[in-house]
Amino acid sequence: MAAKIVRDKRIISRKRKAALRKSMIFLWTLFGIAVFAGTIFGLNYFYNSEYFKIKNIAVIDNDYYKVEDLEKFLENLKGENIFEIDKKQIELSVLENYSRIKEAELKKIFPDRIEIIITERLPYLKIEYKDKIFLIDNEGVFLEEISSGNEIYEDLILVKNVVNYLPEIGNKIAKKNVLSIAQIFDSMNDNIRTYIEYAGISDDSFGDIFFNTSDNKTILYGNTSELTKKNLILEQILKEVENESISYSIIDIRISDNPIIR
Repeated sequence: MAAKIVRDKRIISRKRKAALRKSMIFLWTLFGIAVFAGTIFGLNYFYNSEYFKIKNIAVIDNDYYKVEDLEKFLENLKGENIFEIDKKQIELSVLENYSRIKEAELKKIFPDRIEIIITERLPYLKIEYKDKIFLIDNEGVFLEEISSGNEIYEDLILVKNVVNYLPEIGNKIAKKNVLSIAQIFDSMNDNIRTYIEYAGISDDSFGDIFFNTSDNKTILYGNTSELTKKNLILEQILKEVENESISYSIIDIRISDNPIIR
């Protein structure tokens, strides 16, 4: 009988311990859920608080456009959560609306500031279409229309008769060798550059580059091969025709080893 009583007490004790373990597991589980829920609630509250709402916008490395205009364009970002703004979409929007901007990089400065770092397109040469003049950059992108005789861009070479359509700002010029004109022009010495009035490209299959001078002479240059050699030959020929008062209308240096004056 005594053995049965002891056995029953042991069974009751085990049951009490098991129930206690279950209770502790339940309480710890409940505590863990409460802590997790509290953490999620706290993070969500902090995430959506004013702390991460954009308050400051800075435009960096911009020279052409007014900073105020760009900041106004981005004004709608103020008050947005800095985590949720679409970086790529904002950068693309800036590029689509400002033709003189080549690259726009958005940087998030936590907790509430963004910076837009600008890389601008710089005028490379001037393109004439009828009575209009347009600027293009070194990738051939049309930047803007300017007034004739604009002194700001007087150092850029003017190119005529290479477009037969009204250029659209932001588009690229079809004739890629137009860009070679600026490369050649920039390689010439100052005296020759001052002497040149405008440039063009021949309509034939060769697409030779030529320059017209202020006294209505033509310099047939060809392409960008042997720039240094061609420039030296051109300088020598111009000195000779001036010193010897040679009458001519065309200097042809397309083949550098066989220059022609006629």
